[in-house]
Amino acid sequence: MKFELKEYKGELTDEEIINDIKRVAKEFGKEYISVSTYRKTGKYSQTAIQGHFGTWKNALSLAGLRNERTSAELKRVTNEEYYADLQRIAQQLDKYTVSYDDYRQYGKYSAEHIFSRFETWDNALLAAGLQATGLARRRVDEQTLFDEIERIWIILGRQPTSTDIAQKNISKYSLDTYKRRFGGWRKALEAFVEYINIDDNSMDVNEERENKIEDKDKTSGIVDVAKARQVKKQRTPRNINTRLRFLVLKRDNFKCCFCGASPAKDPAVELHVDHIIPWSKGGETVIENLQTLCSTCNLGKSDIE
Repeated sequence: MKFELKEYKGELTDEEIINDIKRVAKEFGKEYISVSTYRKTGKYSQTAIQGHFGTWKNALSLAGLRNERTSAELKRVTNEEYYADLQRIAQQLDKYTVSYDDYRQYGKYSAEHIFSRFETWDNALLAAGLQATGLARRRVDEQTLFDEIERIWIILGRQPTSTDIAQKNISKYSLDTYKRRFGGWRKALEAFVEYINIDDNSMDVNEERENKIEDKDKTSGIVDVAKARQVKKQRTPRNINTRLRFLVLKRDNFKCCFCGASPAKDPAVELHVDHIIPWSKGGETVIENLQTLCSTCNLGKSDIE
């Protein structure tokens, strides 16, 4: 028998893999296919695909396919399927645990959806029989993220973009955090704007308080004139809530109304929202009586007063 070398096969190209992914998607008549679906008739291994494109999502995007499951598709994924995939990656990496970033790189499913279903990453790991990372990510509450969006908006002096969050290291939280909580950065901004535009009815609260005093007086037959006048003197609380504060800052273009200083130009600048007519002198906490001042000008104004 004659000994011969095997026919040389050129290096696998990106185009060959992409064309095969398209073929499998067409075969199954789907706009999105999972790694497990591709394995049924696909020519290439998951290792080869990851070597060329990093993640399955990247490969799908380059193939012109949808790179994420719909919410309905995600709901059909069972906990047991998540456990099996976490165990697979742990075995592949020869580890007793799987980090969130590891799963994003090697997982078949959405790391964000696993997090959402189990609330912490360690919960999912422990349920899969793996070790906790000790760095459990917890669901950040909505108000905390709204406060962070406000802080970033003020610093930039404009509406923040996803690029600002991803590249400028300006946010305490990653884009994934906003995505897990709201579904995406754009949706986070929409939720923030909706939150800012909520009417907190602070005037109505004070009016209700005033009416209760008057009703009590009528019932008892005793009229405390001094108390009634005190309540009527001020119809709004002294403290400026987050929503009103942001609306004033935005109206004033995130700049000091006296000197024009802004955090966007000088990170050392700290902006305050100040009563034009002091609250102690009867000024109300309404947008018409509020202005943006830097800490320096606000201190100088206080000295003059």
